[in-house]
Formats: sequence, C-alpha cells, structure tokens
Amino acid sequence: MKRFGRLELISAGVVFLITAAIILYKIYGLGYSMTTIKPEDGYFIQLIMTVTGNGQDCNLRVTLPIQSDRQTIKYERESSGGDFKYTISPNRVARWQGKDLAGEYTISYTFFAQTEAQSYPLPKDKAIPTEVAEFLRPYLEPTERIQADASEIVQQAYALAPEGMDIETAMRNIYNFCYSTIAYKTVKGPTDALTALRLVEASCNGKNRLMVALLRARGIPARMANGLILQKNRKRTTHAWTLVRIGDAWVPFCPTNGYFAEIPAHYLELAKGDKAVFVHTKHIGFDWRFVIQHQLSHREQAVFTNANNPMNILSVWTSLKDYHISLELIMIILMIPIGATVVAFARNLIGVLPFGTFMPALIAVSFRDTGLVLGALFFLIVIVVCASVDVILMRMRLLHVPRLVIMITLVVMSIMALSVVCLKLGYSTGAAVSLFPMAILSLTCERFAQTVLEDGLKAAMQRMAATFFVAAACFFVYELEFLQIIIVAFPELLLANIGINLILGSWTGMRLMEYYRFRELLRSEGNESAAGGGHHGA
Repeated sequence: MKRFGRLELISAGVVFLITAAIILYKIYGLGYSMTTIKPEDGYFIQLIMTVTGNGQDCNLRVTLPIQSDRQTIKYERESSGGDFKYTISPNRVARWQGKDLAGEYTISYTFFAQTEAQSYPLPKDKAIPTEVAEFLRPYLEPTERIQADASEIVQQAYALAPEGMDIETAMRNIYNFCYSTIAYKTVKGPTDALTALRLVEASCNGKNRLMVALLRARGIPARMANGLILQKNRKRTTHAWTLVRIGDAWVPFCPTNGYFAEIPAHYLELAKGDKAVFVHTKHIGFDWRFVIQHQLSHREQAVFTNANNPMNILSVWTSLKDYHISLELIMIILMIPIGATVVAFARNLIGVLPFGTFMPALIAVSFRDTGLVLGALFFLIVIVVCASVDVILMRMRLLHVPRLVIMITLVVMSIMALSVVCLKLGYSTGAAVSLFPMAILSLTCERFAQTVLEDGLKAAMQRMAATFFVAAACFFVYELEFLQIIIVAFPELLLANIGINLILGSWTGMRLMEYYRFRELLRSEGNESAAGGGHHGA
C-alpha cells in the first residue's frame, strides 16, 4: 500500500542534492571551516557607561576582568565614538580621557568570558602559621576599612580561632560566623569590618571585609576579590568574596552565598583587593550597568569569520547590525521553519492536533527567553485566566474584533503582573515573559474558549495539552546547539527543510494516533484476514 507519493519523493531527492551541492561547494570551494564556529560555553558581557560632562576634562578608570587559570577573556571591543582616548595598562586597568567634554556621552566595552568552577581541599591537622613569607605581609596589615588591629576584631578572631587550633577548623569557624551570624543586608555605600561586627549585619562587601579582618587578626593572609555574578540580566551591582592564602594557593570563600573553599562557574573576577571598580573625575555625571547574556556558541564571531565568502547569506548582518537588528533575531527567524516542520510531523504522522496551524512553533520562540518550565507556567496561567474570561465574553455575544481586543488587553495585563511577581520573588528571568508573542497567546486563548463552548472542557484541555507538547518539542529543537551552529554556517539547509515537507505532505497512510484509536478494529481485521487465509489454504 503506497504511503508516500513517488513524484514528491523524487522532488525531495532533487532538493536534497541541490542542498548538498551548495554545502560541499562552500566547504571545498570557498573554504568554509566548521572549526571556526566551534561551540564556546560562556557569557557575552557589555559594560555601558554614561558620562555627563560640563565643559571640563574627564578621566575615567575601570578595572577590567582578569585573565587567570579559571577565567578567559576574549573578543574585547571598545566603543566611545572618538570622544575619548582609550588605553589599557598591563595590569588590566582601562582609562578613558576626554578633553573639554560637555553633554552626555556613552562608552561601551564588550567581551566574551569563559569561567569554570574550582574547589580546594583544605589541609588536615595543620596549625595556623606563626610566620608568613615577606610577599604575604601586606595581606596581614590593617586598612581604613579592614581594621584587623581593632581590639573588638582581635578579640572576636581569637574567640573563633584560639591558639592551637588547626587551620581547617579555624577557617570553618570564621567563615560560619560571617556567613550565619552576620546577617545580609543591602546598604548604600561601603561598610567597614568594624561596623559590620558591631551591627551584626552587612552587605557582601561588609561581610567580606569583616572576614578578611578576622583572618588577618589571626595571622592568616587574606584579601578581597571584586567581580560579577554572571546571570542573564542587567545589573548595577558588583559582588565581593574573600581569598585566603592557604599553602601555595589563594583559596576562595563567599560568606554571602555560602561557598566554602570553592568558587562557582558564574563568578567573574574583576579586581583583587578592596578596590573600586570605577574611579572617575568628581565633577562629571556618571552611570553604568552590565548587560549579561549566557550563550553556548559565539555565533556573532562565526558570522564575522566567513563574512568575506560570497555565498555567506548571513554576512549581510554585518550591515544590519548598524540598524540594531540582532543576530539572535535573525537566528530565531531562521529556526522558525524548522519548528514548523516539527509541527507538520506531529500533525501529519503522529496525529497530534494543537490549536492553530503553527502556533506551537511561535509559542516555542517565547520559551527561549523564559526557559521551558517558567514558560510553561506562564502559558498555563495566561491561557486559563484569559480563556475563562473569553467564555463570558462570548456568552455576551460580543463581535469578534472587540472581543479579541479585550483578550489582547488581558494578555498584556497578565504578562505584566506575572513579570512583577517574578521579579519580586527574585526570579530575574521572569522579566523575559514580556517578550511573549501576545497576539499568538490571545488567539490561543480564543481557540481554547471556542473549543470549550463547542466541544466541551475535556476536548479543550486535550487540545491545549497537545499545543504545549508540540511547543515543547519545537523548543528542544530550537535549543539544539549543533543545529544552531549548522544553520549559522549553512542557511541553505532550509532548502532541505522544503524537501522534508515534500515527503511529509505526500503521506497517505494512517497517523500513529489513529493506529492507537482504531487498534481494536485493526486487530479484528487482522484476525479475519488470518482466518480467511487459513480457510483458503484448506
């Protein structure tokens, strides 16, 4: 029994051959190299600084991220529009100098950071050292904000780590005191070690200044580190932790977030010591923020690598970029046909019937911003709330367009409310829900309510479950690292997508769900055929 059309199979084969020919020509004829777009796990970070001058000279100094054995910095770019002289010193301090600046200026510094987690086993039964090397002596000295010689701090240090205690136990006692006893509290301005001890509360800077002071008071070399917590968001805060010299290593501790003798992968170090990341001329207006984006492959670098190849369609992005069209947007557009193929497969071969024809593929795009779990929660809440209201509106016999306007309004209000709730609860990715395709959700709400009225709640719930199932499948396809990289290098693979749909469109057999629904009938037909065959043989 024929399942696929012969003409369609031949046509699909021709399309596949054309696609393969183009790819092979680009690899062997034009020198495309897949090694140049090898996946890189890391963070794309942009530091945006706004300087407001009043006609005088301006000087700005910024501590840039450090190269070390656990963090690599690459693809650095600076943009200040030619209004500033830009230099970087060997110790990774950037300086911007401007002459007679009046008005507002924007400075941008971007880079790609790769970091890794590290943990350090502490020595067992090793005493606190009584002497340290000469180069470590500065890390025992008191400072203006780290009052290691203050009587209250010295008394507390010896109470936590008395004479004769081994260094591992001493470290745990001092760490636990700063982590558990000193409460965390966000404060404006710096908090010194003595103030943190007296108030029994402090921000991350105060907690770590106190920890460093206690350690120095007990003769253990320690210093602060300043950096960023790498999370996908915009932030105007840095983070501090403590580095302790134990043996031949500087061992990290974070009494704010609970890391003992370890540093997680999402910590990026900017400066060693109790130093300000930003130092600027006092008479200027100054503001800054970091924009952090986690990415699994540096697709932008891949585009630039092959930008001069004549068949690189995405090289046009190097021009579109000037009009603020992101590569991520182009990637989403290129991946939507792949998601649509997933929908076609689910409908034509499996027999799953979601709301709308390609709504799941579009809904899956929004999951890329929120993640699948959070996106599913928002999807369910918005659909149920708005569809319930739509049932009431339909019973009021409102016309279609005004009813749809009301639905879109409710979707917007629901999305904004959910965003606020998530941000209040500390889920920063909740803000991304505002990027949901609101019109698509509104139409899905309307279809849900219409199905409830026409076919009942059970049928509507089944269609909604099917919609989410297919949207989740599209999401997982969108997130395939290898597929994203291939599409960047070879957008002509979308021709192969046409070939796949030529095959899917010619299917004339039963769907998988129909085999399940009619299993009893098929089984009885099979038994009758077997019986008939046996009688004929007799």
